[in-house]
Amino acid sequence: MKVTPDKRKGCTPPMKHPDTIKKTAQYIGIGVLFAMLIFLVGFITWHWDALFSIFTSETPSDGLEKFIAGFGIWGCLILVLFQMLQIVVAFLPGEPIELVSGMMYGGFFGTLLCLAGVVLGTYLVFFAVQKFGSSLIAAFHDEKKLKKLNHLSCFRSEKNAELLTFILFLIPGLPKDFFAFAAPLTPIRMHRFVLISTLGRAPGMLITTYAGKSLLEGNWILALVLYGLLGIGALIGLIYYRKLTKNEASSKAS
Repeated sequence: MKVTPDKRKGCTPPMKHPDTIKKTAQYIGIGVLFAMLIFLVGFITWHWDALFSIFTSETPSDGLEKFIAGFGIWGCLILVLFQMLQIVVAFLPGEPIELVSGMMYGGFFGTLLCLAGVVLGTYLVFFAVQKFGSSLIAAFHDEKKLKKLNHLSCFRSEKNAELLTFILFLIPGLPKDFFAFAAPLTPIRMHRFVLISTLGRAPGMLITTYAGKSLLEGNWILALVLYGLLGIGALIGLIYYRKLTKNEASSKAS
């Protein structure tokens, strides 16, 4: 999205070495992904006996609660870190983290931890894109999407962009991580974007964490209902987004 200097203070000019920035960001992202996988494999291997006994017991939720309590504040910090990295390394899916968060800490507190990670990750992405420009976006996302979003006139007005951002983050199934990377190139201010996008993410995260809690407790019906609601929301979001881009394209052609 195009930004004029008077509307956007501190907007950085195009970088001199976009390919270097893109490749470096990709290498860092892959390194972070492998580090997370190694940590998870090591953790599961080290605690295999305890985890196996918990998930094969009649009341896995009680056993997992005691197991997690043994890690104290470190369990919360690791979960927040994983959620933050999921925002930064955009090709990582967020739903598994939210599910595990619900299993570990319940629907409400699990959502709070995920939102804390989202806030930190969004701030980091916003600052990094401001500093390094669209080359950083190209490291994790298709550049065609960015060009397509550039033509949406609704993102050129700050008020319209804020309202559309809330709607896009509220509806499940839309590419939220892409919007998080593209937002610094819009008229929306950083703190406003973090607040609006976090509020938009909250309902979907709450549903997913409660679904994780329900799965752990063996309440498959409730979990399916919750995921059904997310699926309906995702379908509505997809139809809305396609209609929005189609209308913009039609108006440009005329």
